[in-house]
Amino acid sequence: MQIDKLVLGSYENNCYVIRSDKNTGDCLIIDTGLDSKPLIAFLKKENLNPVFLVLTHGHADHIAGAAELRLLFKNIKVCIHKDDSKMLGDAGSNFSRFAGVEIITAPADIIFDKETEFDFDGMKFQIIHTPGHTLGGICLYNKENNVLFSGDSLFAGSIGRTDFSGYDAEKSMEQLIEGIKTKLLILPEETTVLPGHGGRTSIGREKRSNPYLQ
Repeated sequence: MQIDKLVLGSYENNCYVIRSDKNTGDCLIIDTGLDSKPLIAFLKKENLNPVFLVLTHGHADHIAGAAELRLLFKNIKVCIHKDDSKMLGDAGSNFSRFAGVEIITAPADIIFDKETEFDFDGMKFQIIHTPGHTLGGICLYNKENNVLFSGDSLFAGSIGRTDFSGYDAEKSMEQLIEGIKTKLLILPEETTVLPGHGGRTSIGREKRSNPYLQ
């Protein structure tokens, strides 16, 4: 598995471009940033064909590039969990309106309505629903390569925020922590965790030292 990480936009979102190997043209993208220009430049430079864009959740800083990718790559399929699907077309619920912009894109092509397995180019990703940061937050786990793409659910030494307007912060945090403990921390300790912001970590490290999970 070839994983290229790009840090995009003012929120410094981690965008991951995944291929079965470095010589393969088809790729899977996990999340975008508020500024998708570096991502598009990378795709063109490497002569890549993005087949899927998987959104770990519906916040503006993760979905902003979807519309531009769709314009440039006509066959790309956008994927999101059903509980965040409406956020693609609602500048209020994706919080872009509060940042002074209106980020809206067409409905997703693929809706994850249950915890399932997502296959791409011989690679299998387990879709793990970890609500709390948003209702439809997901992580993607690839067992063969011992890697977890954790979105904004789990960070190095931290977890996703739950104190957003319209959310019950305490209930959402309890839900997120329960999901992390029961669904993510059961993965092998050597699993590499690649989050939506910040640096990489591991399941073992977070199990032992993340203050929110003790």
